[in-house]
Amino acid sequence: MPTLYVTEPGAVVRRRSGSLVVTLDEGGDGAGPASRKRRELLEVEPHRVELVALVGRAHVTSNATRFCLERGIAVAWFRRNGDFIGRLVPELSRTADLRLSQFRIADDERLALPLARRFVAAKLNNAAAILSALRSNRPDTASLGNAVAEIDAIAARVEDASDREVLLGLEGDAARRYFSGLRAGFGGDMAFAGRARRPPPDPVNALLSFGYVLLANALASLLEARGFDPYLGFMHAVRSGRPSLALDLMEELRHPVVDRFVSRVCNLRRIRPGHFEDDPERGGVRLTREGLKKFFAAWETFMDAPLAGLREDIFAEAAIRRQVDRLASHVRRRDSYRPLLLRRN
Repeated sequence: MPTLYVTEPGAVVRRRSGSLVVTLDEGGDGAGPASRKRRELLEVEPHRVELVALVGRAHVTSNATRFCLERGIAVAWFRRNGDFIGRLVPELSRTADLRLSQFRIADDERLALPLARRFVAAKLNNAAAILSALRSNRPDTASLGNAVAEIDAIAARVEDASDREVLLGLEGDAARRYFSGLRAGFGGDMAFAGRARRPPPDPVNALLSFGYVLLANALASLLEARGFDPYLGFMHAVRSGRPSLALDLMEELRHPVVDRFVSRVCNLRRIRPGHFEDDPERGGVRLTREGLKKFFAAWETFMDAPLAGLREDIFAEAAIRRQVDRLASHVRRRDSYRPLLLRRN
């Protein structure tokens, strides 16, 4: 979705007549009295944005917040290290039939399990497709071929998974094989030794974690706007504060969207080691202020471009929306859910 990312420390999103304006008080942090010098950083018309994302010590006035909600714009807060804090959304859809159907499916494993299998099967297909694309450029890298074969072997067992716990076990096993193979896709000063998080110990893991947070938040916002409860999933169990349905849908989108984006900005050196710093709050590393600006600029460009590997030309942002719509159609029994599937090289 079109997003206004505010990353400058002390910046304030304000309302000016029919627009949103981002300002910065010189010498202040945006939380205290206004200074004599107020610099305008950006002005944006409300029809051009669907989400205002405040990162770190960025702020929004109550007047601007109300204006956003009246215009159907959500507001979300993130910590400097990319952790998601919370989200304020406009009034939800007044139609309750979608949620009632969602609750019915989630409460009946005979209905939820087939849908969960599709999520996992699509994720494994897309994982193998990403590694196959890498292998086409690195035919002598044996680890890529081995990882693809192992993921395919696991995928063959998905349809026979007897319950969601078994399914999650298969998904986790495939994820380990995938990230083991993905190491070959990075090199030089942005090498990737394997998936690690909480806290991410290196730049590539920090980028992956940040991208997954953004994608999950975007999906949760779209699901809420569509009329779903994003916290009740068909595959991921209910857990306080976890948007389980958004995570369900994200499984098939992780590799085509976030992983491809991260590998691109790293291998093209659009983001480099100098754009990271130690994270004093949680350990590991995080993007610097300059790194955040480069990340969001590249992210928006990526989301507004055709998603690679599909049999059709559709922008990444539109493809994400379509999957939410397809899920709604499935839950309402209008159409069987069709996951997003990458072509295999």
